[in-house]
Amino acid sequence: MNKKGLTIFELLVTVGLFSFLAAVMVPGLQSFFARVETNATLRTLTSGLCTARYLAIQNNQPVRAEVVAGSMRLSVDNGQGWQVIRSFALSEKMSIRANSLPVFSPLGNVSPLCTITLEGRQRVYRVVLSMYGRIKVYDNG
Repeated sequence: MNKKGLTIFELLVTVGLFSFLAAVMVPGLQSFFARVETNATLRTLTSGLCTARYLAIQNNQPVRAEVVAGSMRLSVDNGQGWQVIRSFALSEKMSIRANSLPVFSPLGNVSPLCTITLEGRQRVYRVVLSMYGRIKVYDNG
């Protein structure tokens, strides 16, 4: 028995145990990180829509929310077209699409009504804007 260090057998058993644990944990960690990314994107999306509504009410002018190429842009009409005033980065790994470009009025209402669909690897979420500018998130599993 070696009193100064590990024997080769002890080292092989330790490496084997770590390899087994890593093989068992990797799939669980991958699904965990996918859920974290989906939830972060969902929070960013709803936060951006709330910001658009707040800015429309605060500045007393319409604000448009547009989902394009992995980001959400908030724009105001300055008389020469829509100018982007704020942008929110969304996940590039998820499919995000909207059925219209919602415009929040100075009263906080939204027109046209909009549904934004967010598809991850495991779940599909629908973010629905009511005509009063309220945001609801539905989990379609």
